[in-house]
Amino acid sequence: MGVAPVGGGSGVFIDDYSQPKSVKRPRPVKSCIECRKRKLKCDRLLPCSQCQKSRRFCKYAAESEAGNASDGSGGEVDVEGQPPMKRPQRPQIHPYPGAVPAAQRMTPVVNGTAEFPALRACAEGMDETTLARLERLERLVTEHMSVSPSPLSQHQHGYSPNYRVAASPITLRGLSVKGALRTRFFGQNSAKVLINLFDEASSIIKNMPTIESPLREFFMTLRSAHRALQREHRRALEPISVYVDSIVPIQKRMADILPPQKVCDVLVAAYISVSEGLYRVIHVPTFRQEYAQYWETKGQGSHDGFLPRLLCMLSIGSRFVTESRGLGHDRSTSVHIPTACALVRGWLDGLRGKHLVDITTLQTEILLLHAQRNITPRQQESWTQLGYIVRMAMTIGLHRDPSEFRELRAFQGEYRRKLWYTVMDMDLHVALACGLPCGVREGEYSCRPPRNLDDEDLTPRISELPPSKPLDQHTIGQLQAYAANTLPARMKATSIVSRLDTVHDYQEVLEAGATLEKMLDDINSLFPRHAALSQDEKHKEWRTRALVDIHVRRPLLALYRPFALSSINCPPHITQTHLKSSMTMLTYIDEVDPNSPGYDDLEAMYQFILKHDIIEACFSVCYYILNAHDNALIPTAPSKTGEPWHPGLVAADETTTPSSNGGGASGFNDGRFPWSAASMIRTVERSLVRLIRLLRDSSSDLRDIVGLSVVLSTVQAGTPEQKLERIRNGLQRIVDACLQALSVKPDGISSSLPVSASFFLPPVALPGGSWFRSITANCWIIGNSSYPPHTT
Repeated sequence: MGVAPVGGGSGVFIDDYSQPKSVKRPRPVKSCIECRKRKLKCDRLLPCSQCQKSRRFCKYAAESEAGNASDGSGGEVDVEGQPPMKRPQRPQIHPYPGAVPAAQRMTPVVNGTAEFPALRACAEGMDETTLARLERLERLVTEHMSVSPSPLSQHQHGYSPNYRVAASPITLRGLSVKGALRTRFFGQNSAKVLINLFDEASSIIKNMPTIESPLREFFMTLRSAHRALQREHRRALEPISVYVDSIVPIQKRMADILPPQKVCDVLVAAYISVSEGLYRVIHVPTFRQEYAQYWETKGQGSHDGFLPRLLCMLSIGSRFVTESRGLGHDRSTSVHIPTACALVRGWLDGLRGKHLVDITTLQTEILLLHAQRNITPRQQESWTQLGYIVRMAMTIGLHRDPSEFRELRAFQGEYRRKLWYTVMDMDLHVALACGLPCGVREGEYSCRPPRNLDDEDLTPRISELPPSKPLDQHTIGQLQAYAANTLPARMKATSIVSRLDTVHDYQEVLEAGATLEKMLDDINSLFPRHAALSQDEKHKEWRTRALVDIHVRRPLLALYRPFALSSINCPPHITQTHLKSSMTMLTYIDEVDPNSPGYDDLEAMYQFILKHDIIEACFSVCYYILNAHDNALIPTAPSKTGEPWHPGLVAADETTTPSSNGGGASGFNDGRFPWSAASMIRTVERSLVRLIRLLRDSSSDLRDIVGLSVVLSTVQAGTPEQKLERIRNGLQRIVDACLQALSVKPDGISSSLPVSASFFLPPVALPGGSWFRSITANCWIIGNSSYPPHTT
């Protein structure tokens, strides 16, 4: 029985409606045209990574183009013959401003949808409030993308207008690795890092012990000499065990090693004259009262912290004014520095509780660090110890200005300011030397700088501080007052040096450097030269001006060095200033008349205090010698190392007009330097000779001097044979100085300084037909050396 149709000729259940035809929705195209053609996975960036690798032009199909739909659905239509509605295209993500077309970036924002076509479709039907919020969000995102693209995107896509790597890490830092557990970090000022700037010298030093070369025996002998010197130094720095290991109370042991009172008077006066300038640790009148009371009462009733401070001050004074330099066992003329330091360290380690927040304890820690650095300047250990001292000072509350605490008197407050700025200055100096960050950063303290006052102006009974004297007026606190005013600028430069990897452009570096350069210009007006002075007063004036200049110049050199020596397209101002500052470091002493009385002592102090700065400056000048354009064309002048030095020798060769155009690593594209290559070579040679004379001192490192000698020999123009001959002559000088320091006679070499039997060989033929004369027994005759040992 059939069912009658309803409503006439057409049935209710039509086949088209009961089983509708399936229509595939076209998927929007997400890949670029080139990736679609090659069926590659596209990351949908512009340009995408696949096109970047293959260097193809990356393009996406527009909405109106026929190829915008996927291949499987591009030709399908619905039942009415109309093309299916396309899904709104997702907005394109541009990784950096350069990827956005210029026309699109310049289009004004209209209703928040001008730059993103997909948002235009989504914006239909939105109310005005939502559109306004969308417009504001788009404007913020666009501004952020156009101003500060992320460093990661810049690195990935090769676009970095501001982001710049300062230099190769091998020229900024180093790490010595011994075994699996022992490592040591070296900053950019270390000779071990600076030598990486010179490929030829670095290769010679690193490979010499393992390859056959006429110079191999030199290096083997120097290695033996270095070990012998280290044994001598360790022996000289051993404390006297009868005092250190005794069970006698430590105060009694410290009193037993004191020299006679007359000797102590001289050593204390030397300490105050040499050390109480930039680093103020004691209030001189108050200490002199304690000192006089100690000798009057023979130590009865004195403060427990007096003797440790006195021993440290005697140690510092002994280093500069005694024949033994503080390493002799004769207590009638000096104090034995290693024994004194060991006893003071033992006393400090025994303190507990309230004694750790005593000002005298902090004083002793600072003085002990000074004394130890005079005999063994180990920078990393000093940096670690200073971290403890900085935190001890903060525990005492020195980082806050005394005006915040009503309990502190005016005298105590000013004295605490002096001590705090001493701690910060020492921390900054050692941090620069190590290439490590400071323990205190700007904004972490509120203590104001100390005033320019004499110690006699400050007494414990004053109710308020007298007004500060002008900075150009001489007082015992003048140097520290000036250094305290320059501390924020020096701290900023040190901060930049410790975060070189985050420096994006030169603007920050140039601003920090310009501030330091202005401070250097002010030194001549604050510390002028006076012609009508006695010779001793002139020497003291020179020392004061040199110390202040060095204090500001050190951070300037550290700030400019990584860019001037290692960066590409470095501004010429940085390279020129760095070269001039390096030459200034090497020629400080040239201002003093070498024929004046006391010149030898002044030169010895100059070399001792600035030894590491001089080595760093020598490496820097060698880099400019290597890159000087006239060095490859003009033959190097004969060495004048043995000639007596007189002021103005460098000036005779100078070109006073430095280059204004620069670029590349050297910054002097037109070939002109403020100094000629020959003049710079002679300056470094003179400094090297002075450093060689200090080999006998326990604070010298033979390896740094050997590296500098090889670098100086390789950066000069010449054939390989000429360079080899220069290296041989330089190493011969160092070997002679080592033998003199070890007091080794020619017939005692084999017993005191191990030397290979193959050391004495006949002349060796070199490539190119030239001859290289190997060392003979005559080279060991000490009397023939033109470089006498440094005696103090």
